[in-house]
Amino acid sequence: MQVVLDDYVVGASFATDLVNTSPRVWVEAGDALRDPQALHDLLDEHGLSPDALRNGRRLTGGELADVQALREEIRSILDAPTSDELVDRTDQLLQTVPHHVRLVPDAQFDYRWNALPDRRIDLTGELTLLIGYSLLGTLRTLGYERFRPCASPTCNGVFVDTSRGGRRRYCMPALCGNRINVANHRQRQRRT
Repeated sequence: MQVVLDDYVVGASFATDLVNTSPRVWVEAGDALRDPQALHDLLDEHGLSPDALRNGRRLTGGELADVQALREEIRSILDAPTSDELVDRTDQLLQTVPHHVRLVPDAQFDYRWNALPDRRIDLTGELTLLIGYSLLGTLRTLGYERFRPCASPTCNGVFVDTSRGGRRRYCMPALCGNRINVANHRQRQRRT
């Protein structure tokens, strides 16, 4: 899987959703990435087709465990207290995957920068490149303030805000945002 360096949104969005499958976020329900099928579904939701899964090859339990470990490393990056620390942690992670950056011809543009593995790598390596360069791209383009914890007082999630206005408040707006809205509505109803 080639990672296009000027398209950080897909990888940052995937990083957010991957990190928020953790039992740290789903305290009562447990790990949302319970089995290889859950990981396959998450990849599909983001339109990701890693080379490691070509020709219909199914995910294994070992690959799931590796991605769950990667999820914790990504969480550590998103929790970095400073932008410098975020860069250092991301660089350390990217150094674990042999790759190079190359200017590649593109049909829509003249050329685009891509991160290419030096050899055939596993699923975790592909996701590491995608997420790592996406986080660095987000930091460079949008700034460190786009890496935030969820605003819901009952949630332990984090997210990378790649929205145009940068006003996102919740790691999972449909879930955390709705919970807050319902709680606020009920509180107003009690007062009347």
